[in-house]
Amino acid sequence: MTTLLIILAHPHTDDFSWSLATVEEFKKSYQDSHPLDKIIIRDLFSEKVPALDNETFAAWKRNKYAPDTLSADDKNLLHRHEEYLEEFLSADKYVFVNPMYNGFVTAELKQYIDVIAVPRKLFRYTENGPIGLLEGKKSLHIQSAGGFYHNEQDPTHMANDLGAAYIDQTMKMVGITDENRQQLFVEGYARYPERADELKEKAFTSAENFGKAF
Repeated sequence: MTTLLIILAHPHTDDFSWSLATVEEFKKSYQDSHPLDKIIIRDLFSEKVPALDNETFAAWKRNKYAPDTLSADDKNLLHRHEEYLEEFLSADKYVFVNPMYNGFVTAELKQYIDVIAVPRKLFRYTENGPIGLLEGKKSLHIQSAGGFYHNEQDPTHMANDLGAAYIDQTMKMVGITDENRQQLFVEGYARYPERADELKEKAFTSAENFGKAF
């Protein structure tokens, strides 16, 4: 069975969310086109992803050198790391969903990637650089932004979107090939509110097409 993992990295507010609405259109289209596939939703704002902080590094050290000294909290922390990693490894396709924050992804999404990007699991180091271990898998990055950074902006401004470059480079590093890494940018709605209906229709149509073919 093919598994699609959707990683939502978007805060929950009462306001309309362009990226969450767009991924819903994608999901409906995907389900219609892939009725036998399993879909997992990982909502990073509904749970606290364990950070790579002092507590985590200390637990890793104890687990490596003195596993008998691990506390219950240590074991629970390490188990949560393992759960996120194994869920990611078991999936065949990934969809990352986030709003742009100051030219980057949300902190929750960065923290999630820190947890799952484990050497010898997603990639391995060689003398010629890292080699990805997830060949044959697919990724889609859906990102919303109030202004234009990709769809209608001067190409010189794309460098301001470090988040999209980060997700793309991370997926490349873990072995997802160029043709299997895709991006959908939902943009311009804050800068041009009078075009909201047009931009929404464009985003939803793109999401529907991605859902059919992904």
